[in-house]
Amino acid sequence: MNRSRAAVSRIIRTYLDHGGSLADRERSGRPRATDTQTDSLIVACVVVDPFIDAKEIRRELQLDVSLSTIRRRLREAGLWGCVAAQKPQLTERQRQLRLEFARSVEGCTVEEWGKVIFTDESTFSSRWDQQRHVWRPMNCRYLPEYCHNVLSSGRCAVSAWGAISKEGLGPLVRINGSFTASAYCRLLQEVLVPYALEGPFEDGCYQLQHDQSPIHTARMVATVLENLAIRTLPWPPVGADLNPIENVWGIVKSRLSARRLSSATSEALWQAVSEEWERLRLTPEVVVRLYESMPRRVQAVIAANGNLTRY
Repeated sequence: MNRSRAAVSRIIRTYLDHGGSLADRERSGRPRATDTQTDSLIVACVVVDPFIDAKEIRRELQLDVSLSTIRRRLREAGLWGCVAAQKPQLTERQRQLRLEFARSVEGCTVEEWGKVIFTDESTFSSRWDQQRHVWRPMNCRYLPEYCHNVLSSGRCAVSAWGAISKEGLGPLVRINGSFTASAYCRLLQEVLVPYALEGPFEDGCYQLQHDQSPIHTARMVATVLENLAIRTLPWPPVGADLNPIENVWGIVKSRLSARRLSSATSEALWQAVSEEWERLRLTPEVVVRLYESMPRRVQAVIAANGNLTRY
């Protein structure tokens, strides 16, 4: 039995003392503050509204228990209080278009994605969106019902356009004033094309990715793209989780948040953005890994049936 003689004797003695049973004896201790029915009601509150907090649950159910008890019951049910992921809200049509796009590029390899220049505009501010807490099961951060839907606009101090390629970071351009279709045409002619042809795509064999913003789809932009022989990659609505440059923006903003910029001027903020962009340029392998993630991103959208993903 691989047990000492003393251990065997103790087991036999316990068996005899308990009338032929080795079951644990009832232990003394403070009784639970809630019964099974109350536990179920607490969990039901979170199922109905994942963003409800413990204080609201106590008030709604008129419970005479501590907030810690309520949180403990939720954890016992596998629900954990976490910061909600912030994602835009999808319409049914947007979900369908995302799924159609993902299926259309499902077979693309990393090498094929390497022929794409990903671009985007972003805004930087010294004030960030407030976080919200949500009760959710583990590994469910990006399910729609647990995401904090945020507006895509906000108070912006500095705006920028940026590009990345298979070789790393591309140009970063500050947007002064309103970003119009005319301004975008100049950017394509004076920044994007020289960058592509003098850098990673000397043969001119590349595709431009940009989203379906009215600026990008304006008639004059379409004319300039045709005149410059720039092929564009059809892009779905609300496709940020498919665009690896969004992760680049995230890294830059994360680094900016570590700086003391709450009272910075727009010039100081732009200087900080530029410095972090150039700092990130020194590690092109970061962008390489993002390109390598493209097949996984596409599969994630398909697996989510067109809904938003963890990317």
